Amino acid sequence: MNNLSDRQNLRYELLKANNYDVDNAKKCYDFVAGDEPQSQSIAGTTKLADGIYIMYGKHAVLFTGQEVSAQGCTGIGVNFGGKSLILATEDISDNGIELTTQQGGTRFITNYHQAAEDMDGKAATDDIRDILNMGISDDEYIPSLGELYFILTHFTQINAALKAVGGEPLHDDWYWSSTQYSTTNAWFLFLTSGFASSGTKATYQFRVRPVSAFLPLNS
Repeated sequence: MNNLSDRQNLRYELLKANNYDVDNAKKCYDFVAGDEPQSQSIAGTTKLADGIYIMYGKHAVLFTGQEVSAQGCTGIGVNFGGKSLILATEDISDNGIELTTQQGGTRFITNYHQAAEDMDGKAATDDIRDILNMGISDDEYIPSLGELYFILTHFTQINAALKAVGGEPLHDDWYWSSTQYSTTNAWFLFLTSGFASSGTKATYQFRVRPVSAFLPLNS
Protein backbone atom coordinates (compact mmCIF):
# COMPACT_ATOMS: atom_id res chain seq x y z
CA MET A 1 0.00 0.00 0.00
CA ASN A 2 1.39 3.39 -1.01
CA ASN A 3 0.89 5.94 1.77
CA LEU A 4 2.69 8.76 -0.06
CA SER A 5 0.88 11.99 -0.87
CA ASP A 6 0.69 13.16 -4.49
CA ARG A 7 3.56 15.58 -3.82
CA GLN A 8 5.69 12.85 -2.22
CA ASN A 9 4.93 10.47 -5.10
CA LEU A 10 6.12 13.10 -7.57
CA ARG A 11 9.32 13.64 -5.61
CA TYR A 12 9.90 9.90 -5.33
CA GLU A 13 9.39 9.28 -9.05
CA LEU A 14 11.71 12.17 -9.94
CA LEU A 15 14.29 10.82 -7.50
CA LYS A 16 14.16 7.39 -9.16
CA ALA A 17 14.30 8.93 -12.64
CA ASN A 18 17.45 10.80 -11.65
CA ASN A 19 19.11 7.67 -10.25
CA TYR A 20 18.65 9.01 -6.71
CA ASP A 21 20.68 12.13 -7.41
CA VAL A 22 18.95 14.45 -4.93
CA ASP A 23 20.22 17.71 -6.46
CA ASN A 24 19.02 16.85 -9.97
CA ALA A 25 15.72 15.53 -8.68
CA LYS A 26 15.13 18.73 -6.71
CA LYS A 27 15.80 20.85 -9.81
CA CYS A 28 13.23 18.78 -11.72
CA TYR A 29 10.72 19.11 -8.90
CA ASP A 30 11.23 22.86 -8.62
CA PHE A 31 10.66 23.14 -12.38
CA VAL A 32 7.44 21.11 -12.24
CA ALA A 33 6.17 22.89 -9.11
CA GLY A 34 6.91 26.33 -10.56
CA ASP A 35 6.57 29.11 -8.03
CA GLU A 36 4.70 26.98 -5.48
CA PRO A 37 6.13 27.78 -2.04
CA GLN A 38 8.07 24.94 -0.48
CA SER A 39 7.19 23.67 2.99
CA GLN A 40 9.80 24.48 5.61
CA SER A 41 11.31 22.32 8.31
CA ILE A 42 10.59 23.29 11.90
CA ALA A 43 13.72 23.14 14.06
CA GLY A 44 13.82 19.86 15.97
CA THR A 45 10.70 18.43 14.29
CA THR A 46 9.56 17.03 10.97
CA LYS A 47 6.30 17.42 9.04
CA LEU A 48 6.69 14.07 7.31
CA ALA A 49 4.04 11.43 7.95
CA ASP A 50 4.69 8.75 10.54
CA GLY A 51 6.67 5.86 9.10
CA ILE A 52 10.03 4.31 8.27
CA TYR A 53 12.16 6.19 5.75
CA ILE A 54 15.17 5.39 3.59
CA MET A 55 17.60 8.29 3.93
CA TYR A 56 19.66 9.54 0.99
CA GLY A 57 21.68 12.21 2.71
CA LYS A 58 19.04 14.62 4.05
CA HIS A 59 16.37 13.37 1.63
CA ALA A 60 13.83 10.94 3.08
CA VAL A 61 11.85 8.38 1.02
CA LEU A 62 9.01 6.57 2.76
CA PHE A 63 9.67 2.82 2.93
CA THR A 64 6.59 0.87 1.84
CA GLY A 65 8.15 -2.59 1.65
CA GLN A 66 8.70 -2.28 -2.07
CA GLU A 67 12.09 -2.48 -3.76
CA VAL A 68 14.33 0.50 -3.03
CA SER A 69 17.78 1.58 -4.16
CA ALA A 70 20.66 0.96 -1.76
CA GLN A 71 22.87 3.36 -3.70
CA GLY A 72 23.50 6.48 -1.65
CA CYS A 73 21.57 5.24 1.39
CA THR A 74 22.92 6.86 4.56
CA GLY A 75 20.57 5.47 7.18
CA ILE A 76 17.05 4.52 8.20
CA GLY A 77 14.74 7.26 9.44
CA VAL A 78 12.13 6.46 12.07
CA ASN A 79 9.34 8.98 12.59
CA PHE A 80 6.37 8.20 14.85
CA GLY A 81 4.26 10.22 17.25
CA GLY A 82 6.42 13.32 17.15
CA LYS A 83 9.61 11.38 17.92
CA SER A 84 12.19 10.72 15.22
CA LEU A 85 15.78 9.64 14.66
CA ILE A 86 18.01 8.09 12.02
CA LEU A 87 19.72 4.75 12.59
CA ALA A 88 23.11 4.02 11.09
CA THR A 89 23.06 1.04 8.72
CA GLU A 90 25.52 -0.95 10.87
CA ASP A 91 26.50 -1.50 14.49
CA ILE A 92 29.75 0.04 15.71
CA SER A 93 31.47 -3.37 15.81
CA ASP A 94 30.79 -6.95 14.78
CA ASN A 95 30.41 -7.99 18.41
CA GLY A 96 29.94 -6.37 21.79
CA ILE A 97 32.16 -3.54 22.92
CA GLU A 98 32.81 -1.70 26.18
CA LEU A 99 30.96 1.61 26.34
CA THR A 100 33.74 3.71 27.89
CA THR A 101 37.45 3.44 28.57
CA GLN A 102 37.15 4.66 32.16
CA GLN A 103 34.78 5.94 34.82
CA GLY A 104 33.14 9.28 34.26
CA GLY A 105 30.06 11.28 33.39
CA THR A 106 27.85 13.67 35.32
CA ARG A 107 24.34 12.95 33.99
CA PHE A 108 23.03 10.05 36.08
CA ILE A 109 19.59 8.39 36.29
CA THR A 110 19.25 5.55 38.83
CA ASN A 111 15.46 5.12 38.76
CA TYR A 112 14.35 2.66 36.07
CA HIS A 113 11.16 4.49 35.13
CA GLN A 114 12.98 7.79 34.74
CA ALA A 115 15.72 6.08 32.72
CA ALA A 116 13.11 4.48 30.44
CA GLU A 117 11.66 7.96 29.84
CA ASP A 118 15.05 9.45 28.92
CA MET A 119 14.72 10.50 25.27
CA ASP A 120 17.79 12.75 25.01
CA GLY A 121 20.52 10.46 23.75
CA LYS A 122 22.54 13.35 22.38
CA ALA A 123 22.86 15.03 25.78
CA ALA A 124 23.62 11.67 27.40
CA THR A 125 26.28 10.87 24.79
CA ASP A 126 27.87 14.32 24.95
CA ASP A 127 28.26 13.83 28.70
CA ILE A 128 30.63 10.88 28.11
CA ARG A 129 31.81 11.53 24.56
CA ASP A 130 35.42 12.13 25.61
CA ILE A 131 35.70 8.71 27.28
CA LEU A 132 33.75 6.59 24.77
CA ASN A 133 35.43 3.36 23.68
CA MET A 134 34.49 3.96 20.04
CA GLY A 135 34.62 6.58 17.35
CA ILE A 136 31.39 8.27 16.28
CA SER A 137 31.00 11.47 14.30
CA ASP A 138 30.00 14.73 15.97
CA ASP A 139 26.45 14.52 14.58
CA GLU A 140 25.98 10.94 15.79
CA TYR A 141 25.11 9.77 19.27
CA ILE A 142 24.27 6.60 21.19
CA PRO A 143 20.52 6.25 21.80
CA SER A 144 19.28 6.82 25.33
CA LEU A 145 17.35 4.04 27.06
CA GLY A 146 14.04 5.63 26.07
CA GLU A 147 15.21 5.91 22.47
CA LEU A 148 16.25 2.24 22.50
CA TYR A 149 12.70 1.36 23.58
CA PHE A 150 11.42 3.58 20.74
CA ILE A 151 13.64 1.61 18.33
CA LEU A 152 12.47 -1.70 19.81
CA THR A 153 8.84 -0.68 19.26
CA HIS A 154 9.55 -0.51 15.51
CA PHE A 155 12.10 -3.35 15.42
CA THR A 156 10.46 -5.39 12.64
CA GLN A 157 9.89 -2.43 10.30
CA ILE A 158 13.40 -1.07 10.86
CA ASN A 159 14.96 -4.43 10.08
CA ALA A 160 12.88 -4.81 6.92
CA ALA A 161 14.20 -1.44 5.71
CA LEU A 162 17.78 -2.29 6.71
CA LYS A 163 17.60 -5.56 4.79
CA ALA A 164 16.15 -3.75 1.76
CA VAL A 165 19.24 -1.53 1.50
CA GLY A 166 21.80 -4.20 2.41
CA GLY A 167 22.36 -2.87 5.92
CA GLU A 168 23.01 -4.84 9.10
CA PRO A 169 19.71 -5.69 10.82
CA LEU A 170 19.37 -5.02 14.52
CA HIS A 171 20.26 -8.12 16.48
CA ASP A 172 18.31 -9.99 19.14
CA ASP A 173 21.02 -8.97 21.57
CA TRP A 174 22.08 -6.55 24.29
CA TYR A 175 22.58 -2.91 23.26
CA TRP A 176 24.20 -0.14 25.25
CA SER A 177 22.23 3.03 25.85
CA SER A 178 23.90 6.36 26.60
CA THR A 179 21.78 6.79 29.74
CA GLN A 180 24.22 6.69 32.65
CA TYR A 181 23.43 5.05 35.98
CA SER A 182 26.60 6.26 37.69
CA THR A 183 30.26 7.03 37.00
CA THR A 184 30.81 3.29 36.61
CA ASN A 185 27.52 1.95 35.21
CA ALA A 186 25.19 2.62 32.27
CA TRP A 187 21.79 1.26 31.24
CA PHE A 188 21.45 -1.35 28.48
CA LEU A 189 18.51 -3.07 26.76
CA PHE A 190 17.94 -6.62 25.54
CA LEU A 191 16.22 -6.25 22.16
CA THR A 192 14.93 -9.83 22.36
CA SER A 193 12.63 -9.22 25.32
CA GLY A 194 12.81 -5.55 26.29
CA PHE A 195 14.61 -6.34 29.55
CA ALA A 196 16.74 -3.44 30.80
CA SER A 197 19.43 -3.28 33.44
CA SER A 198 22.68 -1.47 34.20
CA GLY A 199 26.24 -2.72 34.03
CA THR A 200 29.84 -1.61 34.27
CA LYS A 201 30.45 0.43 31.15
CA ALA A 202 34.24 -0.04 31.10
CA THR A 203 34.07 -3.87 31.28
CA TYR A 204 30.69 -5.16 30.04
CA GLN A 205 30.51 -5.72 26.28
CA PHE A 206 27.29 -4.96 24.39
CA ARG A 207 26.38 -3.81 20.89
CA VAL A 208 26.06 -0.15 19.90
CA ARG A 209 23.94 1.25 17.05
CA PRO A 210 24.68 4.96 16.44
CA VAL A 211 21.81 7.29 15.62
CA SER A 212 21.47 10.92 14.53
CA ALA A 213 18.82 13.62 14.34
CA PHE A 214 16.10 13.22 11.70
CA LEU A 215 15.96 16.58 9.89
CA PRO A 216 15.08 15.83 6.24
CA LEU A 217 15.08 18.53 3.60
CA ASN A 218 11.75 17.36 2.18
CA SER A 219 9.68 17.77 5.34
